[in-house]
Amino acid sequence: MAAESDVLRPVGMFEKLYTARQVLGIYNSVITTATYTVPRQLGYASLYSIFCATVSGLLHQHPSLNCYYEGEHTLEPKFRRLSTIEVKDVLHVLQLTEGESLAQKLQILHDQPWSVDRKPLWKLVVMREPRSADDTRSGSTLHVAFVYHHVIGDGLSGAAFHTSLVRELGNIEQNGQKLQKPPIAVDTPLSFNLIEPIERLTPLPLSWPFLIKQVVQEYGPRWLIGAPLPLWAGLPVQTLDECPFRSRIRLVTIRADGVESLLRESRKHNVTLTSLLTAAIVSILAKALPEAPRFLGLTAYTLRRVTGTSMNDMVNQTSGFETSYPKYLLDNIRNVSNEMGRVESLWSTASYFHAQMQDELARCPRDNLVGLLPYVSDHVKYYQKKIGKPREVSWELSNLGVVKKISGSLLGNWVLEDMTFTQGAQPIGPALAINCVSVQDGPLTIAITWQESVVNEDIIDALAHGFVDLSRLLDHECSI
Repeated sequence: MAAESDVLRPVGMFEKLYTARQVLGIYNSVITTATYTVPRQLGYASLYSIFCATVSGLLHQHPSLNCYYEGEHTLEPKFRRLSTIEVKDVLHVLQLTEGESLAQKLQILHDQPWSVDRKPLWKLVVMREPRSADDTRSGSTLHVAFVYHHVIGDGLSGAAFHTSLVRELGNIEQNGQKLQKPPIAVDTPLSFNLIEPIERLTPLPLSWPFLIKQVVQEYGPRWLIGAPLPLWAGLPVQTLDECPFRSRIRLVTIRADGVESLLRESRKHNVTLTSLLTAAIVSILAKALPEAPRFLGLTAYTLRRVTGTSMNDMVNQTSGFETSYPKYLLDNIRNVSNEMGRVESLWSTASYFHAQMQDELARCPRDNLVGLLPYVSDHVKYYQKKIGKPREVSWELSNLGVVKKISGSLLGNWVLEDMTFTQGAQPIGPALAINCVSVQDGPLTIAITWQESVVNEDIIDALAHGFVDLSRLLDHECSI
């Protein structure tokens, strides 16, 4: 049994959403993946030694990597310190098979559940691209995936981890470290503190009108609030026996010149890239689902600006903003018959979302969805009661923004080509998750993820090709 002195702190009210999902088996991991071009071929042993040499430094930079939690079946789980971490638990080097794509491998990784019994809540998976018989390159391609439990980090945490990893790789080079036989285990720091949960770092005040509205929507009788407005959100929530946990992922890459064009056009129309991508999603789905009466989109954003937490820290401080797209707006999109009208409609929808999002950010942390969590007494029951009911959200969009390149610090002139940000299936959650991240002066990768069978694949095809068409409308190319 772990000593009481190993207790770091209680799991926070927002973090409990993810310990509850662990209990129910309805959410496994977040993954941020960096793709590198390496100037020479590196075998399994070399790669294992190189990345093993970074583990100790990473543990000292990010306290969240040194903990696990216990009491997941209780109302008050706790984070505890791991005294040592076995390297086999956190580092895996493998070879992609011929014809196996990164998306296919990420699907497999997302479907792997965690063992939270005194085990770390993260792992680093290094994947080598296979070489074809006619490949004459001297170098190779590596996908470096940071796989982690959402309870210890949000999307920005994944970007922070990769930045730290690059620095650790640079330290190997700059210090002339000789790669020794990898250890079986690595000691964690003797003393460290986890960042406090959101509710300890900022007030989350709720106005009476906001609170009453949310309570009535959640608990009000049908005779009082009436029937809910019709909404497209894929298939209703089902048990895992009825609809097994199988993640599906489609990746779309927009080239660097296309990204610059999208940013330039967004600035010209006084909206953000997130607003433009949201408008594209609404437009694509409105056309692909001509009978859909309404959409509800959830846009993730960070609370770090109000908590004072650095963007370089590993922690989960995310909130979300819901935006409704009613039938009249969708019909306006559907009635457009030419490309000029499509472009005008796109910017109109982007402005519609942008204005609401700016209002949300201006009042944050007041009337925030996270502020409602103290009213949830049992997070497991909170999710269980949603089984058999329609999903409440059409999609979730999360844009990590730009990951900066750290020049001159990579081992042997490795080149960061792109980043990928993915989530797995969400049996109780939005029908779709759309996750975006770009590399400084490089491409933007859009990951579309869903639970198998919940959304028709024709819809996924429409989204993927719609993102391509978005760039075409703005006179740039991208590839699937």
